Amino acid sequence: MEKRNKIFKILIILLIPLTLTGCFNYRDINKVTFATSMIFDTDDLSQVIVYLDCIKPYRSTNESSDKGRRLIFKGVGKTTEDALEKIDNFSSAKLNYSQVKAYIFTEKAAKVGIKKYLDLINNYGEMQIKPSAFIYYGDVEELLKATSGDDEFLGMYLNDIMNKKPFNSLSLQANVNYYLSNRLMGDNTLLLPAVNLKKDVLDQKVQINGSGILKDNVLVDKLDQEDTLLYELMMGSVYEGTFEIGNPNTDTDFISLDVLSSSEDSMLRFDNNKFTLVKNIEVDLEISDIQGEAIVDSEFINYIKVNEEEYINSYITQLFNKYKEKGIDIFNVYRMKEIYYGKESIRPARPCPAICRGPAGAGTGHRGCTARRTWQTTRPPDRSGEPAARPA
Repeated sequence: MEKRNKIFKILIILLIPLTLTGCFNYRDINKVTFATSMIFDTDDLSQVIVYLDCIKPYRSTNESSDKGRRLIFKGVGKTTEDALEKIDNFSSAKLNYSQVKAYIFTEKAAKVGIKKYLDLINNYGEMQIKPSAFIYYGDVEELLKATSGDDEFLGMYLNDIMNKKPFNSLSLQANVNYYLSNRLMGDNTLLLPAVNLKKDVLDQKVQINGSGILKDNVLVDKLDQEDTLLYELMMGSVYEGTFEIGNPNTDTDFISLDVLSSSEDSMLRFDNNKFTLVKNIEVDLEISDIQGEAIVDSEFINYIKVNEEEYINSYITQLFNKYKEKGIDIFNVYRMKEIYYGKESIRPARPCPAICRGPAGAGTGHRGCTARRTWQTTRPPDRSGEPAARPA
């Protein structure tokens, strides 16, 4: 009998741990505040300013359980961690960063540099690197006040815009993961979508408009909406967009052309101590609207092909030469050189005009365009162990 009691006690001891298993680190959702977007700014004293646009879930008999109350926090500190710590002291609930949908850098902060903010995002375990990053041009408090219909939370609204289409014709697709993976490649130049406010009928609306150019994690320039579309065209990432050309039958009317698809093939040649960048661009266009009168025949289609080809080629040439003169490699020439020719040092040569060849197919606007760009190269002496100098 005593032996049976001992066995019974042992079984109880073994079964007790099984009854204690459950969720580890469980937290009541009503005691958590979720950040939906983070805005990084700086002041004249070089202090870090962080804004959090948050949602605090609630569940009650009087309010819908699928929504939450919006909370805005602001923290100022010597470092980003210091600013976040001060925000945490203001919040009665635990702050959670796993639901952040957008990281926004103000123009002022981006001109100083965004590396410290990216390092925080990359190293902070709760923060995701999948959300998109943006450069904001304007006043932060006005941005937080602006709403877009039912999209009350800024991060969710921007996330919906970026995910609405496979490729948004108004801006680049660039999440933090992509930026972190590519910022050290080539000439360390990347683009992020630009955000500003647009005056609407009743109030201001948030819009994505163009792109900010960052070199070595510092904002150095901006592409407007049209230049962003042409840039994406050169990079082969345009799947939607609109071009306009004049109607040949009138002086004031226009013809709208929608981009159906595009493709791009790049090649970097080295000859006579120069690099030549050759881009073959194929674009499928469709006539979406004609102002005034027009007879859509073969002559009319050929007019569209020739004129739109000249327009695209001319603007691409201007865009390339503009940033070539500024020494900003937004077209990844340095990266292609590293891949195909190693660590040779190159510097921009005099501008070389683009060459656009004739239409590559039939239809409403299918064309083939070859844009050539020349870069001079300086081959370093063959000295073992001596690295090649970077271009000025």
